[in-house]
Amino acid sequence: MVVAPAIGQQGYNSSVWMQSPSLFNAGAVASGAEDYSFFTNCRLQYLTLTGSPMRTNTLATGFKISDGAFSNNNFGLGINVVNDQSGDNKLMTTSINIPINYSIKMDEYNKLSVGVSPGLYLQSYDPTLQNWQSDWNGSSFNGIGDPIFINSTLSRSSYGALDINAGVFYQNVQRNKSRIYAGASMNHLTRQKINFTNTGDKLYAQIVLNLGADITTRRKDIKIQPQMMYFRNGPSNNLILGVGCEHILESGSVITNINKSSTFSYAAFYRWNDAVVANVNYKIKNFRIGLSFDANISRLKSASSGIGAVELYFKSTHIYRKKKTKIK
Repeated sequence: MVVAPAIGQQGYNSSVWMQSPSLFNAGAVASGAEDYSFFTNCRLQYLTLTGSPMRTNTLATGFKISDGAFSNNNFGLGINVVNDQSGDNKLMTTSINIPINYSIKMDEYNKLSVGVSPGLYLQSYDPTLQNWQSDWNGSSFNGIGDPIFINSTLSRSSYGALDINAGVFYQNVQRNKSRIYAGASMNHLTRQKINFTNTGDKLYAQIVLNLGADITTRRKDIKIQPQMMYFRNGPSNNLILGVGCEHILESGSVITNINKSSTFSYAAFYRWNDAVVANVNYKIKNFRIGLSFDANISRLKSASSGIGAVELYFKSTHIYRKKKTKIK
């Protein structure tokens, strides 16, 4: 048997994070031009490896609430649900959070949002699926039992814990409607215990930094969209960066940038020492559907055949009223 280290992505680090920033930063909920939005995805990871693939399903919503008839500021409220299942013992992690923020319009072009996201962090597994191969050699046992694996240190097969996240999100919208944004968040502030065992470890607090832009070019039908996101969990870290291009196929409303009649977008990203990511999406009116594919390039590629993950998502954005405020 040969053992070698391998770097690989795990968890719900979605390859289309820019479509649902409130999943990683509480300050980003309901911070866009739309009044409310819905996002959902299905992600399957490491399909070619032995055993069950990793699966992630996500629902993220955001609602903008005015701070008064004469105020340019607003509250944001959302509900985020992430369900992740991996392994043959069906280890399942479910995160339910309610991000709440307050957005301050500092001037005509700049806006700052500060938020907090309380919630629950739930994990479970099926203990009946854990077993060893037979250690019977024909005359006796080589080990301590056969064939069922029983671990007395496991005190439970499920647990739940309080989870607290917080973040800030900044935006600058220029005269030509180009937008630059950046965010910083600290997740798992409660550092909840992984409480399957009597001596379970605590989660590391997670630091997330993101930076992006939606740049209007001289050609009014093309926008350039560079993106970067960095994660740090204790001693481990993860960086993904790249650029996308949005083609406006048919122009819609000139009042707000969420009602373009139709657009087609494509992007390429590099996840450090892990994967090359490509995604495409099509938007018609307020509805967007997209597909992302991760090509694994780490040492794991020999086992994964280069197939890291496939992710399908749907997003819709809406406004409350027919009358809209022009975004300069």
